[in-house]
Amino acid sequence: GIRIILLFGFFSYKDAKMKSVAPVALGSLGSVAFMNLNLKYNSVGFYQISKLACIPVTIILGTCVEGSTVPFRVKITLIPLVLGMGIANVHDVDASLLGTLYASIAVLCTVAAQTFTSSLQRSLGCDSNQLLYHTAPLIAFGMLALCPFFDDFYTIRNFNYTFPLIRDIIISCALALGVNISNYLVLGKTSPLTYQVVGHLKTILTITFGVIVLGHQTNFKNILGICIAMCGVISYSEVKRRMSLGR
Repeated sequence: GIRIILLFGFFSYKDAKMKSVAPVALGSLGSVAFMNLNLKYNSVGFYQISKLACIPVTIILGTCVEGSTVPFRVKITLIPLVLGMGIANVHDVDASLLGTLYASIAVLCTVAAQTFTSSLQRSLGCDSNQLLYHTAPLIAFGMLALCPFFDDFYTIRNFNYTFPLIRDIIISCALALGVNISNYLVLGKTSPLTYQVVGHLKTILTITFGVIVLGHQTNFKNILGICIAMCGVISYSEVKRRMSLGR
């Protein structure tokens, strides 16, 4: 997909060595694989907690690897965000020892992939699409190699692929391409921490859309959590805006 976009001239090609972009691909593969194992061996509530853990791990990894520090006033705004998302999404919390190990690896891989996606665009001097051009084939082949170990390959191979199903798969792939382009763009223009905040904002908007437009059932706990989390998102955005203005 990204190669078709290149052919239409939406961005220019920039060379990059495979070993330079490999950390992004490996981190992305590890994130998908171990997040799925996390969900398989733990409850949905614990899975949501592990996703929230990406925020503090992002701060810690940024400090240890890149030497970057997050101002105290920014950290304060993250408290209501994490608390609110926990109230809204976390219900049953049940985890096994093996599941906890998978969750820990998943969080580390997720944060590492996001950190490398952001930093490599600066160090290699390429934009989001140029980096995605090099990482997409590595991730695709990696997913194909991992498929027999994590999916029922026999069922996939012998499944009855009808035209409507193939059409939906192609549409899903096109939408996934758009998601990847936007992810790389946000990580390149902002930071992994801001990317985490944007991701939770997406969850808030998805829940809100489901309740208001689709009529999904909700309760006071969910509404309270969303309101608290939204306060965190607004506070984070305002603090970052003031910092950009030098206040």
